[in-house]
Amino acid sequence: MAAFRQAFEERDAKQRIDERDEAGERVVAGRRATGRATMSEAALQRAVGEDLENLMNTINLDATIKLDEHEAVRRSILNYGFADVVHRTIDEIGVNDIGEEIQTALRTYEPRLLPGSIQVLRDRSVTADELKIRFIVRADLNCDPLNLPVEFVADLERDTGKITIKRR
Repeated sequence: MAAFRQAFEERDAKQRIDERDEAGERVVAGRRATGRATMSEAALQRAVGEDLENLMNTINLDATIKLDEHEAVRRSILNYGFADVVHRTIDEIGVNDIGEEIQTALRTYEPRLLPGSIQVLRDRSVTADELKIRFIVRADLNCDPLNLPVEFVADLERDTGKITIKRR
């Protein structure tokens, strides 16, 4: 989601570079022409976790306009986000639907996760008085040379519909 997160954190765009060739034409700065350094495993997991939280807390278009007859739109970036769960009655059947919807959203909008590896399981250790429903999300990050297994905890607050993602 945030393709230039590292450059933003380093504030490298604020460093003025005005390189010119013999004819006075601007030359693309080396920092932009060279590849970025590789990410550490922890930094990659943190970045994916932030992006998953953004995805889960963005209400998709299908929540306001039914897209049943528009399959291409339903799978496109126009429908980016997650279903609106605030106005839903959440019973046991509805909770299972939410787990499936999390899995569908991740398969559709998070290309760094291998689609066949995504598992969303309900964590029943959370008590009802905590007013949240917890899911455990397991998947493999598509990395080179080896895929990286990741595990996140997704807490859905029943009263606000907000989903908090934490690394496990």
